[in-house]
Amino acid sequence: MLQGEYAVDPNELVIDFDISKTITRARFEENTTDMQGEIRNKLLENIIYDHKNKNSVSIINKVNHTFLLSISLLLISTILASSLQQGIFAQQRVNVAAVGDWGCNSDTRNTVNNINAKKPTLVLGLGDYSYQTTAKCWLNAIKPIDKKVKINIGNHESLPKYGLNQYMKSFGLSKQYYSFDHGNIHILTMATELSSKKGSDQFKFVESDLKKASSNTKIKWIVVNLHKPLYTSPNSCSSSSCTSSTSLINAYHPLFDKYRVDLVLQGHIHNYQRTYPIQYNSKKPTSPIVTTKSTSNYNNPKGEVFVIVGTGGINFHGLKSKASFVSKQDAIRFGALDFTITNSGKKLDAKFYGNDGSIRDSFTIQK
Repeated sequence: MLQGEYAVDPNELVIDFDISKTITRARFEENTTDMQGEIRNKLLENIIYDHKNKNSVSIINKVNHTFLLSISLLLISTILASSLQQGIFAQQRVNVAAVGDWGCNSDTRNTVNNINAKKPTLVLGLGDYSYQTTAKCWLNAIKPIDKKVKINIGNHESLPKYGLNQYMKSFGLSKQYYSFDHGNIHILTMATELSSKKGSDQFKFVESDLKKASSNTKIKWIVVNLHKPLYTSPNSCSSSSCTSSTSLINAYHPLFDKYRVDLVLQGHIHNYQRTYPIQYNSKKPTSPIVTTKSTSNYNNPKGEVFVIVGTGGINFHGLKSKASFVSKQDAIRFGALDFTITNSGKKLDAKFYGNDGSIRDSFTIQK
């Protein structure tokens, strides 16, 4: 018997419908009621489970078409009902955690436990991991979640003497900047320790990648992550890199606006900060345009929400004041950002969970 794209005998009746590939012949038999047993036995030989064609099932039989149609629909309804009960047709669960600036201490382990308790489908490391010459202690610390982790490279692992090669190998990276899809989210990882000015290889990659993602109808959300931030409130970090970065802003915020990025995740500064939705301000780059003053709920906003999550466990940078474009900031709890995609993929629901279990911030973006 032939199926899928292959030709079938015109005298055969073919009924195709989609079910989860997890429905196997055995489960089909288990979920068939006694009343349908006779029908089942007659049809099982003629049911094909095409795992190569994303869950397609074909029912093919050279019997009376009216009879076959009626009993096939009966069996289909049984499978559908069973599948719905098992949640097979439910939307793919997408739950992303993100945090940077970890260290290797008890607070780091608490952050890992905090993340793991939320059962994420993906964990984004936002740079600065072991703060040592080797990645070993951090790789050991994240073992409960390591299969779900993707990283960007921070300044504390940017050179071979800081374990760069070990990080790259451990996470299967050939380049520090890359992108991938997770559910209906496109995730772009940038490398702030490499050249990122206009015209650089990284800039060309970012521009091309965002352009492609923005035109992909399967992608509903675009999330960018990088280590050093574009924008920040004044803080106690003494490094010049702990201020808003005019060079990063001028190079990339216009691209984020143009290609409708939704969320930008950053680390480096050891606290939590979350902006209102903001757009690029060419006249004064470090003072972005705030498009809404709603503190937490955004309906198809103009601009992006930028979040610094430098709360993995190493220490804190105090906050001296609050920038006008920042909605929420916190420098007293280690923890991680966690966001889910709900409402048939149209809503991003984010919370910053402290390691003590408290919810330190929450916001939603609705499309």
